[in-house]
Amino acid sequence: MGSASIEQEMPAREGIRSRFENLRGVQWRIDLGILPSPSSSSVDDLRRVTAESRRRYAGLRRRLLVDPHLSKDGRNSPDPVIDNPLSQNPDSTWGRFFRNAELEKTLDQDLSRLYPEHGSYFQTPGCQGMLRRILLLWCLRHPEYGYRQGMHELLAPFLYVLHVDVEHLSEVRKQYEDHFTDKFDGLGFQENDLTYNFDFKKLLDSMEDEIGSHGNAVKVKSLNELDPEIQTTVLLTDAYGAEGELGIVISEKFMEHDAYCMFDALMSGSHGSVAVVDFYSHSPAHGSHSGLPPVIETSAALYHLLSVVDSSLHSHLVELGVEPQYFALRWLRVLFGREFSLENLLLIWDEIFAADNNVTSEKGAEDDADSGFRIFRSPRGALIPAMSVSMILHLRSSLLATEHATTCLQRLLNFPENIDLRKLIDKAKSLQALALDTNMSSVSPPFDGIYNHSVVKGHSHALSSDSISPKTPLNVGA
Repeated sequence: MGSASIEQEMPAREGIRSRFENLRGVQWRIDLGILPSPSSSSVDDLRRVTAESRRRYAGLRRRLLVDPHLSKDGRNSPDPVIDNPLSQNPDSTWGRFFRNAELEKTLDQDLSRLYPEHGSYFQTPGCQGMLRRILLLWCLRHPEYGYRQGMHELLAPFLYVLHVDVEHLSEVRKQYEDHFTDKFDGLGFQENDLTYNFDFKKLLDSMEDEIGSHGNAVKVKSLNELDPEIQTTVLLTDAYGAEGELGIVISEKFMEHDAYCMFDALMSGSHGSVAVVDFYSHSPAHGSHSGLPPVIETSAALYHLLSVVDSSLHSHLVELGVEPQYFALRWLRVLFGREFSLENLLLIWDEIFAADNNVTSEKGAEDDADSGFRIFRSPRGALIPAMSVSMILHLRSSLLATEHATTCLQRLLNFPENIDLRKLIDKAKSLQALALDTNMSSVSPPFDGIYNHSVVKGHSHALSSDSISPKTPLNVGA
């Protein structure tokens, strides 16, 4: 396989995203900054980066997953006087093992309740094991955060879309089996012949097979004649490409590795403006002068955006004492995972991940900027509260007709299932453009007055209590 870019190897279509419309796991890895943009990278580049990310995860597993029951050679065996099941040393192998076991019990409690409507997949031992290991390793890698309830709901969709990609690959292989033959530099390898002895008889037989009964060559479609989406799948799954099998971009063997990288990129923000893990932090937002945790500041930001687009509804909610963090914490921390079916959630995440996570202006990049909401400084950041406001506007009539805060919260936390999702997303994208407007980002954050009551005064309580919801509660203070 050559090193030409995918742009050269693939016919031009409606843009980069459409090229991977049936390979969401690949597209999300590009959007999250794990894989390079295909417009400026070759297939080999994609495979090479894929292999490197998988090696990092494999190394993490070797370093952090401990099992003192496993036999060790004499040179590496720990001193049994110091490192034994009764040892009080917290850094001993047994000490780490017992701490990990306690964390795994907590993880299992949440994972056992994950997507019951998709139990045939998420509740299988294989899926549960991968989810448990990924969360355990991420928490061990980031002890400053540890595990917080809701993180498992951010991870699960990643594993799911990778699984769907593998299933899609399986179907393509069945239909286009001839294009998945093991070849290197155009030559096929014999499965049990490492020396590759050239077989002239086999060559002649294959030539005869290509000649019809009347001497006419049988027309066999070349790779370039196939549907562009099929071409992409074939190009990304050549076992003899860069890094060999480890670099096959769509691989059932490495779903766990890829899911970890996606989850870590989402949580960390991949050096971008918005890191979802910040929504679990109690510390003040970095680069903000509000003095509020990021999730509370973002709650205030979405209420401010609501006040700009619908002052009547905003005033009504404020007068009733409907504090934004009581519903927004759940929306933000699991990126709307509790409000939509998995199928609809994937479409929403498509839009969120496709939005650039980099700061849009030099002014927004300044940590000492004393105006504007930090969440509005990048397209991805702006889209998240914009989606929240779009959801609130969808409930406008029922919320205005309500005279009690509890009833309002119940409606906000029981978002209707039968909705026009495309319309909801389109509205969110128009609100995103408004939030990114320079006038919006330069306005002084309204942390006084109304917000002094609904945000500043209430944020500490919201961070240490369960969200108000008749559904399975998300412990926002976990």
